[in-house]
Amino acid sequence: NNFMQRSMFVVVWLFTAARALSVVPTPRSVTLRRPPLALRAEKAEAAPAPTEASRRRPSSGLLAAGGAAAAGGAAALALGGDLPSHVVRDVACSGVAIGGAVAWLKIWTTLASTGAIESSLSRKIIHCGSGPLFLLVWPFYSGDPSAKFVAAAVPALNVLRLVAAGTREPTTKKGRRQDGLVAAVSRSGDPTEVLKGPLIYCVVLFLATVFGWRSVAAVVAVTQMAVGDGLADIAGRRYGQNNKWPFNSDKSVAGSLAFVLGAAAATMALIAWFALFDVYPTSLLLGYFGDEVLLRAFLISVACAFVELLPGLDDNISVPLVAALLAQLLLTF
Repeated sequence: NNFMQRSMFVVVWLFTAARALSVVPTPRSVTLRRPPLALRAEKAEAAPAPTEASRRRPSSGLLAAGGAAAAGGAAALALGGDLPSHVVRDVACSGVAIGGAVAWLKIWTTLASTGAIESSLSRKIIHCGSGPLFLLVWPFYSGDPSAKFVAAAVPALNVLRLVAAGTREPTTKKGRRQDGLVAAVSRSGDPTEVLKGPLIYCVVLFLATVFGWRSVAAVVAVTQMAVGDGLADIAGRRYGQNNKWPFNSDKSVAGSLAFVLGAAAATMALIAWFALFDVYPTSLLLGYFGDEVLLRAFLISVACAFVELLPGLDDNISVPLVAALLAQLLLTF
């Protein structure tokens, strides 16, 4: 009886996680035969124009994902009554992380689809927030050694989702719908794009979780890659047209400044967050801005911003690697 109960617990949780990340196909993802052109034209003419209220209506996909996560989490917790408390706690934390990731993605893609913000800005905001939001949940996991593997399921499912999306046939004009994830994280809509930067991003999150669980090196690596690199692109596009670096015309001084300031601030904020929950020494919260930790985080951000300028390197690999190494040297508590 206990074996069956535990098996059902795992199955319900995995299905809910996969469903929230769209790993499990739904009827909407099935290719349907499109109606004749004349019939489509008639339907288009008969369809009422969208109203302002309908444009502002919350995304049904976001509500469905939240409902699925809540229902699945409740069922999993109910079935896991005989499981160790730390397992239930860790699975619940991963469920929260998955729900947060789905909501974060849906919010910004919805704003981009309605024209409220540019799609390029939406992609970079997703880039900036996805990693740090995942790290915010880390302090709530249990202290059991298995916690990091339960947490690693979150980026692992994202890796599987990206691989599935990237290896799927590209969108055609014969009825296949474009994958929503591909549209959200790729520049051109080409599915193979998600197998590059976005996939590497999720792999870095997975490796940081498994091999750097709750370490300062992992926190610094993720914040430099996510916040620093993302803000550099956002600021560079808006304010960097007239201040390009002479040795790399694709990068700007404005982007580098945004990288340093944003990455340093995010690093310090997450270190303080972990210290607040006693993951790091609480003494870090004393003299917050006067502590030498801030200076060291700033220096690491400067070094990573310089690495981001080097041509021929993938920022999602070089930046977190350098950040982790420097954190190991400069930020040991």
